[in-house]
Amino acid sequence: MPGSRTCGDRDVRSSDRNLTSTTHHGKFVECFSEGGVSSVCVNHPRFTRFYVWGQRYVEQAVGEIREKQNSKAYGRTLIVGAGTGLDIPTLGSKVSEITLLEPDAHMRTYLKQTYDSLPLIPSTAETMDVGDGQFDTVITSLVLCSVTNVRQVLSEIYRVLKPGGQYLFMEHVQHNEAVSRMVQNSLNPVWQHIAGGCQLNRKIADDINASAFTTLECSLVKPHFLIPIIAGQAIRI
Repeated sequence: MPGSRTCGDRDVRSSDRNLTSTTHHGKFVECFSEGGVSSVCVNHPRFTRFYVWGQRYVEQAVGEIREKQNSKAYGRTLIVGAGTGLDIPTLGSKVSEITLLEPDAHMRTYLKQTYDSLPLIPSTAETMDVGDGQFDTVITSLVLCSVTNVRQVLSEIYRVLKPGGQYLFMEHVQHNEAVSRMVQNSLNPVWQHIAGGCQLNRKIADDINASAFTTLECSLVKPHFLIPIIAGQAIRI
């Protein structure tokens, strides 16, 4: 399609086009939506406490990237994996409505205390308790590293977007250099246990390329020897 591009062109390279996302070793519990329908949710109390304490350091690293990304948001906006709500203050006046989706019970408690006026959906990103074609913008920020199935999440994001709606992503990915990639692979088994299921070595650019989205923009916005970050915009046609 004219104007489209592949996520990863020039900026983010990966060799394995047949990626299958792996399941993280998270801790799952049953949760209930307001309608009484149960779903599987995530429970990482220690990681949540650590993240709440350390979120200011996260923003020192990625705050400017997050602001630039989220300035593109408009209309009805869904934040998937809302966490502690760091995306919310970066949304501009073009956003008419904000909905949060967060599967972790402890993160939801924090969100309710901080943003009690915003709708909060307690389902996983793989099985969103949201109707088809509801949103103009969907945002993920450092979220796809810890979901159970990246491609299923992308399929759900595509489903809940209106035709012509946009997906804004900021995610850390597998490194394109062999030595850093080896370090990521070596650390990953321990990392995912201490970091709430986060995986260092996911080829998220490949997943986006393989999805139904048309990618308008994708680039390496923060090079790093261990946690390189890509950001971009994809459209549901």
